[in-house]
Amino acid sequence: MSTPRIETLLHDPERQSAYERWGACGRPVLLLNRPEHDRSAWWPVAARLGDDHAVMVLDLPRGHSPAALAEDLAHMVLQLGTRAPVLVGCASAALVASVFAARYLAHAVVNVEQRLDGASDDPGLAQALREVAEARRPIACRYLSVFADEPEPGYAAWLGARVPGARCRVYGTPGELPHLAAPARFAADVRALAA
Repeated sequence: MSTPRIETLLHDPERQSAYERWGACGRPVLLLNRPEHDRSAWWPVAARLGDDHAVMVLDLPRGHSPAALAEDLAHMVLQLGTRAPVLVGCASAALVASVFAARYLAHAVVNVEQRLDGASDDPGLAQALREVAEARRPIACRYLSVFADEPEPGYAAWLGARVPGARCRVYGTPGELPHLAAPARFAADVRALAA
């Protein structure tokens, strides 16, 4: 298994973002870290993917809407020199990945524990959910939703109608972090999408 190198991206003269890079070859896989979590939460997955892919664990900044973060992510992707990455996010970071895929070029999205059919009192989240669910141009990349427990009946069909070819997987793991409860299985699912 590979080990990480910490690098930085300069957005403008006053702002930069740190990220971890695992591996250097193969299709780029961007693991999006929620602002309230530490990047090390992705280590069990990144270490498994780093031998076959250029894996980066990116911190998403606090206090921005998913739409603004998707725009920020587009600039990061450009600076990293990646093209059509696999985007992996948990909860709100998965919503950022989904908005990115609706606007830009992505090879695949892996959405962990973020339903797209809900409503939110937060205006930024509500706007992002609408953008993905009611997109004039549906997400055209491979799309996998991973849940620890079965989502409400009909969700897989709802998602498939909005994201052609989307699949839902239920891991049956305890808690709300199936990618950490079953990292080998999760890494295998990401590898399959990245092919």
